[in-house]
Amino acid sequence: MNKIPVCSLGDLSTGNVQVVEVEGQSILVVQIDEEYFAIESLCSHADISLESGEIDESDRTIECPKHGSLFSLETGEALTLPAIKPVKKFSVSLDGENVVIEL
Repeated sequence: MNKIPVCSLGDLSTGNVQVVEVEGQSILVVQIDEEYFAIESLCSHADISLESGEIDESDRTIECPKHGSLFSLETGEALTLPAIKPVKKFSVSLDGENVVIEL
């Protein structure tokens, strides 16, 4: 796996989305409390950006702003229709003040 620093801890705040471009892929990075998540930024149903989607911190989900599908930030799984396919999920770790994902 290729570990790539994508942003600093200072770029994130709990419940907000940071979009990063890594090797031609648009990826959402989300912090909830002391946990960090990274998923593909496009809804698997309609190729709509999830960037402005609502984050549910307690359920660890993001809602597609176009059709309302929920995706797990933990697994990328599509939890509600109309989406049925997951979005890609990336492993996240910290290296000092850097947030690192694995491609």
